[in-house]
Amino acid sequence: MAIALRPARPGDVPLVARVLEMSGRGHLARGAWDVLFPEPAEREVALLEVAGGVPSWCHHRVFHVAEHDGEAGAALACFEPAAIGGTSLAEPLGRAFAALGVSRERASAALAPLAAYLRCFPEMPAGTWIVENVGALPSHRRRGLVAALLERALEEGTRRGVPRAQISCLIGNEPARRAYERAGFEVVESLEDPAFEALLGVPGFVRMARPL
Repeated sequence: MAIALRPARPGDVPLVARVLEMSGRGHLARGAWDVLFPEPAEREVALLEVAGGVPSWCHHRVFHVAEHDGEAGAALACFEPAAIGGTSLAEPLGRAFAALGVSRERASAALAPLAAYLRCFPEMPAGTWIVENVGALPSHRRRGLVAALLERALEEGTRRGVPRAQISCLIGNEPARRAYERAGFEVVESLEDPAFEALLGVPGFVRMARPL
């Protein structure tokens, strides 16, 4: 089995879009992207715009890709927030809604349920090496791709001199939590909200961290 790791390229935008969707869901049937864009065809257009449009922490430029025998099958994002201009998704989401021809009123209505989500999603402070949006295509799971990507991401954070790394996962996503614990992360905070549970069916997120 040959695993190759590399920075994501423009041609990886469809893969990154799928990873955004999968990581947003975690172990659930639906996640934040499903709430924002309930129709699959609209969600696909929106995620391609987010992954390939203006830079953000969901843009392909901050992703690394794992290939298995020459085929790209997994990806994750890693970055220091200040170095990428912060973590706001306002502009990429605005462009995604615009690409779909969505009115301002409809966009506002779509964003409203995410208030509870944002209350539980961990802050991503400057000076922290953030690892997020981790995912492998179903056809490429259990091949060590995610473990290899996590190792590479942490090596990059160390090389850049960032002292601490952070990652998060939905409460109850035990496979992800175990994978992150194997990479040296420990749970440092649980962020819960009844409105979040009403929205997605789980209490919220755990924030995990480790020194670099």
